[in-house]
Amino acid sequence: MKPLIYFLSFILLTAIGCTEKYEYNTAFSLPETLLSPASVTLDVTSSDIVALEWSGGGAADGSIVQYEVLFASENGNFSEPLQSMTSDLGALPKLSLSHAQINTIARKAGIGVMQTGVIKWTITASKAGVVKQASISKNISVTRGEGIDNIPETLYLRGSAAAPAGETEGRAFRQLSEGVFHIYTKLSSGDIFFSSAPAAGFSYFSYNGKLTEGDGVIAVSATTGNNPARIKVDFNSLSVTIENISNVRCIWGATFGLIGTMVYTGNGNFKATDCEIRFIDPARPETNPPSWLSWIEERYYFISAIDGADRCWGRNDGVSSERPTGAETETFYELGEFEWSQWDHLWKMSGSLDLKHCDINIYTNKNGKMYHEFTNIR
Repeated sequence: MKPLIYFLSFILLTAIGCTEKYEYNTAFSLPETLLSPASVTLDVTSSDIVALEWSGGGAADGSIVQYEVLFASENGNFSEPLQSMTSDLGALPKLSLSHAQINTIARKAGIGVMQTGVIKWTITASKAGVVKQASISKNISVTRGEGIDNIPETLYLRGSAAAPAGETEGRAFRQLSEGVFHIYTKLSSGDIFFSSAPAAGFSYFSYNGKLTEGDGVIAVSATTGNNPARIKVDFNSLSVTIENISNVRCIWGATFGLIGTMVYTGNGNFKATDCEIRFIDPARPETNPPSWLSWIEERYYFISAIDGADRCWGRNDGVSSERPTGAETETFYELGEFEWSQWDHLWKMSGSLDLKHCDINIYTNKNGKMYHEFTNIR
């Protein structure tokens, strides 16, 4: 009996010791040194990366601290930063910036095109909801190159290749972020340009591969068949990209089985009509359940060929952990674009759709979002 008591006492003391040893510690300290180039000459078309780094500090228990970088003008205040950005992977003591990103910050700091000025940066560190700001900051002298300071809040596609017969006003782009716009549309052979208003405003076009302000145009070829083009206009990198979109389909993540083929219907919309929904179920052989499946699978996403290469149009924040209840907002169904990986960026389908027919819709520019919706359920 005594050996058993001794053994149980040993286990209890070990457990208490482990509890004390691994007690969660929220203490952390701030970095002591900030490192960045003294000066940067910008080329917004460059793929070079500028690194902001810091050293010292960290969590007392060696665990993760999250970092955010704050930017201000030379005489500005970090309490109202020009921009804030999380560090690489959210926790690395480094932030990698493109020339186009620095150009955006410099523009906000009031540094004009082809001018030199100063921006400064510091960091905040956080753990367990506690946020601390470093007392040190670092200056960077920034020389801007070519660029456009007259960045519109709205952008419209215009020109002979853009407007169907009878239309006189341009088609609206969707703004993805400051200075970045997308539109999905069919094109005929002819010319296009961009403007800040449907039928007037400031005009922009691409010249020698760079976006510029003025009255020029871009010659384009007609899109093939019923496939639309996706036009991306990025004022931060002065780039215009035109891509062909084809073979858009909704599929099951578990089997890649087709749920519906999305047909382009115009105005930036895709639609699959009269789709039969049958969740993949080991009890339903007609759903072709894989041999390893022992549960019901209802996860899905969209696949689209972008210039012939498959990309995933899926859930922005990973995988839906539970079926929708019907109270979800449009944001829940919003589409992001990713490399295709089988078990990433899936939604779960509402249980009410099983054994039903419905239409599946993708809107690329509705209420300022790109999202999908199930309609005509029967």
